[in-house]
Amino acid sequence: MKKYLSLMILFLLTACGAKLTPITTCEKVGNIEPICRFTNPEDMESLPDNKTLLISQMGNMEGSKSGNLVAFDTTTQTITTLFPLLATNPASNNATENWGAKNCPGLPGAEFSPHGISFKQRDDGRFQLAIVNHGGRESVEMFEVLNTNDQYALEWRGCVVPTDGIYMNDVALMHNGGFVASHMFDKHAPKVFGMSTGIWKSQMGMDTGYVFEWLPTASETFRVLAESHGPFINGIQLSADDKIVFANVYAGSEIRKLDRASGKKLGSAHVVQTDNIGWDHHGFLLGASHTGKKLDQMDCMKHPGETCGFGFTIVRINPETMATENIFEHEGAPMGAATIAQEIGDSLYIGSFSGNRIIKIPYAR
Repeated sequence: MKKYLSLMILFLLTACGAKLTPITTCEKVGNIEPICRFTNPEDMESLPDNKTLLISQMGNMEGSKSGNLVAFDTTTQTITTLFPLLATNPASNNATENWGAKNCPGLPGAEFSPHGISFKQRDDGRFQLAIVNHGGRESVEMFEVLNTNDQYALEWRGCVVPTDGIYMNDVALMHNGGFVASHMFDKHAPKVFGMSTGIWKSQMGMDTGYVFEWLPTASETFRVLAESHGPFINGIQLSADDKIVFANVYAGSEIRKLDRASGKKLGSAHVVQTDNIGWDHHGFLLGASHTGKKLDQMDCMKHPGETCGFGFTIVRINPETMATENIFEHEGAPMGAATIAQEIGDSLYIGSFSGNRIIKIPYAR
């Protein structure tokens, strides 16, 4: 109860306190290069051409503001909107081939609001993209990624709508078209001082979320991984053979390693409040750890769309031993509030949950 009261006091202090000054300039700071033509670039996936990033531009987590998915060519710095397109007519666009559940209600509408994304080459050689969507419905949207004459496009392939109350953050695809996803807390939990009690509970260390699995089988059932429960499950990844799950227990400051088949915990790493994780080209995980002041974090979350300087660290994790190494620490301009790091060439591109930019830094291995 004492911790609960402390969190409420902290939130009230943030609500009444001085607002962080948003970062409005787009100038290089040292070897940190900002690219300032995005909208809340929360998650990213690198494509096999080693030059293109798929970027999820999140509206907001509540789904009340729409977003989109774009392709970013890092060589030309060209941004191309892939979904939704202005010409898209949801009433006449149905999946010609279904990679989702049989009961998918149809193409997402204009309120589409993407969050975590996952890209994977399927067993049949085609490329699949899964997107957590909060807009209009809580769902995992399936797309095929097509490349014609070096031009990327998305073809919708259905969706999976989980059990009511599930509130997803991230998804990781399997080669067979199934996935594991992270459930943060009860989506219908009541709010206190404008914030879900699910968040309050997770900050108190209560197990509010878990990892669940969906497979494209006849039964299409959801299975919770037994030892995945924790306070606010955030980013998630799978090993190359789909056998091991890595899940970020955000409010528990833990990256947990799980056997997917049994759901058993195999190990963990202590990393402060890790948002998303991604693979580099050498088989290491890269996590975006939120290390700034709690007041700064809560203020940044209160003003989505503004670029804030909330401190973060990019952490490299050995997936075998779960040993960690801090490879980049930053606070302030040109960008804070990092969520994901992706390797392209000899650089890392880093996204954020709030603001108009990503940043590019050298990546020393």
